[in-house]
Amino acid sequence: MSWGNPESGQEKLVAGLLSPISLGYGIGSYVRLKAYSQGYIKRVRLPIPVVSVGNITCGGTGKTPMAIDISRRLIAAGYRVAILSRGYGRKSKKKTAVVSDGKGTFASIEDSGDEPLLIARSVPEAIVIVGSSRAESADVAINEYGADAIVLDDGFQHIKIERDIDLVLIDYNDEPDKDSLLPAGRLREPLSALIRAKVVVITKIPQNPDEEKLENLRRLISKYATRAEIAAARFVPKHLKTHSGTVSIDKLKGQRVIGFCGVARPESFARTLESLGCEVVDLKGFSDHHWYSPEELTALEKHMRTSNASAVVTTEKDMIKIPAHDRLNQHLIAVEMGVEWLGPLPVRLSEMMRGKLESDLRADQIGAISTDSTDRLAQRNSFASRSLILSP
Repeated sequence: MSWGNPESGQEKLVAGLLSPISLGYGIGSYVRLKAYSQGYIKRVRLPIPVVSVGNITCGGTGKTPMAIDISRRLIAAGYRVAILSRGYGRKSKKKTAVVSDGKGTFASIEDSGDEPLLIARSVPEAIVIVGSSRAESADVAINEYGADAIVLDDGFQHIKIERDIDLVLIDYNDEPDKDSLLPAGRLREPLSALIRAKVVVITKIPQNPDEEKLENLRRLISKYATRAEIAAARFVPKHLKTHSGTVSIDKLKGQRVIGFCGVARPESFARTLESLGCEVVDLKGFSDHHWYSPEELTALEKHMRTSNASAVVTTEKDMIKIPAHDRLNQHLIAVEMGVEWLGPLPVRLSEMMRGKLESDLRADQIGAISTDSTDRLAQRNSFASRSLILSP
């Protein structure tokens, strides 16, 4: 079923039957937001900068690679970053779990969930905490681990914590004005919610986009996100990973492969495999955050052998859940994705980085500047000149 934009008669029927529930969902969302805006439910203002990375649809816009990219940039600017996640799909019932303290990883995949553990391994300098209460997670990050900047992963609907930058991702391939609210469609909120956004990033823009389609999407966003800066980005394969290390991005070119993924939009992963130049014999799609059984992994390995394929390819998020001892790992390759900004970084994000650099510069100048701190200032000034110019 092409969820969100029904085309067939059966799909339209299902969407129609779900419409009353969507109406109730929308009313509930409106009442909740009104309760916060009128002060009936108190929001939390943290004493440090907060960047939220989120969307208005159900998954698949690239929140995780974007959160990783922004966190790396803030760390390079001098921030001690804490990334807070709800930890969707994790097996543990722990209310709060410290996945990483910025020095080492503590939590298991069951306690952390796939995306938080992937973030912790991708940004080892960051504090990563999962929990049902992000306000409590923020308190732990600040008071126990000394965080001086927060990145909220999937935070747009988490109104409790105030933020300095609300960054919302919208997929180039979507038509949000033709979509419906959950459960009839994929929208988590109506488009009017974009009024809260400070930055809207159109993601997954192809190498040769339909310029008319892109311009129409920009106009649609501008209509609702009247206070927001609009930026553009795409996600590109950076490396190929095995359980033993990194291999060349060209390794799969011309190779027959079996693909599998447990993500919100498997068609996006299919496009990634196509861009790598491999011959995809089959692509198995599982539900988002799927936990793989031994039988499923055995079936994938057998399918590879009987199809005369040379490898089984998946996402980093999926690979992280495959046990190290499983036979499939002998043939398993994951695609590491990175953000390619199509134009300058959003101004508000650049200003946040510049503010930290200038603040640290003043602090170092006030104190006794040792040789070590002078070297550090030179490094930071060098970064300032680089980070405020596009350098994906």
